[in-house]
Amino acid sequence: MKQQFYILLLTSILSCSANNNQISSSEITQEKNTTLIHPGNVSDIAVYKATPYSEEGAGYQALDFDQLPSDRIKKFSHIDETNDTEKLNELIQNLSKKGGGKIYIQTGTYLFKEVTLQSNIHITIQEGTFIQMDHTKKGKNFLFNVGMIEGKPIVENVKIVGLGNLETRPKLILNRPKNTFYRAIALGYVKNVLIENIKIEDELTKGAAIAFNPVEIDNETANIAQNVTITNVELTGGSIGYGLVQTNVGKNILLKNLSSEGGMTCRVEAHTGRQYDLGVDNIVIKNVASIHGKAAVLLQPHSVLNGRVLVDAAKSEGSTWTLFLKEGFVAKDSKRRTKGSFAPNSIFKNISMSASDNTATLSFKNFVLVPNTLKAFYKNPDFHPVLKDANYGTTNGVLARESAIIGASIAGIYIDAQYPLQLPKENEIVIIGKTENRLKILDKR
Repeated sequence: MKQQFYILLLTSILSCSANNNQISSSEITQEKNTTLIHPGNVSDIAVYKATPYSEEGAGYQALDFDQLPSDRIKKFSHIDETNDTEKLNELIQNLSKKGGGKIYIQTGTYLFKEVTLQSNIHITIQEGTFIQMDHTKKGKNFLFNVGMIEGKPIVENVKIVGLGNLETRPKLILNRPKNTFYRAIALGYVKNVLIENIKIEDELTKGAAIAFNPVEIDNETANIAQNVTITNVELTGGSIGYGLVQTNVGKNILLKNLSSEGGMTCRVEAHTGRQYDLGVDNIVIKNVASIHGKAAVLLQPHSVLNGRVLVDAAKSEGSTWTLFLKEGFVAKDSKRRTKGSFAPNSIFKNISMSASDNTATLSFKNFVLVPNTLKAFYKNPDFHPVLKDANYGTTNGVLARESAIIGASIAGIYIDAQYPLQLPKENEIVIIGKTENRLKILDKR
């Protein structure tokens, strides 16, 4: 994956540190009508700091433990002839009975399936650690389950934090012996959760690697997540229809310093919440990147009246779009029977694209959106499908609607949403690379 992103600032020049030749993102200044583009891998915690964990009223706001007794600080490592999941869940339960504690997962290779976090459990994963799915074990296909069990009380004050740099930080690995949904981390009825500094290696599986979903109370309503920060996380191998983070529901969620190779980096939609008329409110997205995928940010309200979404610094490198802003629709299971929206005070700024001719991925159903000047890059009528993607399929020789096809970057922003949003002006959107026939905004309203 390309690790460096070319920067165009209309009036500003970024400076390099004299000591380590790294660019400091925190000291970059913006002048009027300039667009700030963070260079390189935006999930690099050495350059782009995870703190503060709460911004614009969104994110993790709990306090760390202070002066824990030694029996509430535990090391965890693999023991031969034992099941990693069962041993870790047992440790979590024992610490929970004592009021919580800290667990340090030692460097090694582990098989997990549905490690179930409880309140006041802080997990630190040592660098050089590999965590894979235990396909021999029954249960939901989650590596970590945080609050996704019906009938249970809220899970509060939880951390999953990785140590190390871009090369050494922990890896959560998702492969697919079956063409079904797999997740690295599932989030449900939670409050104050921090996920920091990990890499997720996906295998074009179904399902976003980290997903927020409602936890049903009854047929009419459900509980949702609040005050969650996901920061300095990188995904590779994302499927066209999914990607890194999907917020179906949630309130006060901070998504920060995230990079997704393939799929979408931040997918904000009220899909699984629409049957309860539940969606999202105060989703803050800062410094995110899409690499050779579909988009850095997708918005789709379905039938729900969602709250504010703030996007500040989103870029794509060889992807189809940077922002993909969709109109709402009413589905069969929608509780509210009219189109939804996001709040009109939703703001989008610092949007950029490094365009390519042959690395972007697009859902086949969206080929109709490609301008005629760019259709040749998609090799119509044979196309160039991603055969290993979980969504690949054909019917009578015709690609399935959700199949991924490879072609050209198209536009910094695609919008067909009729609800008002505060978009940047065209002269504030930066496009570099293969700029011929590329658009700042493809407006289908």
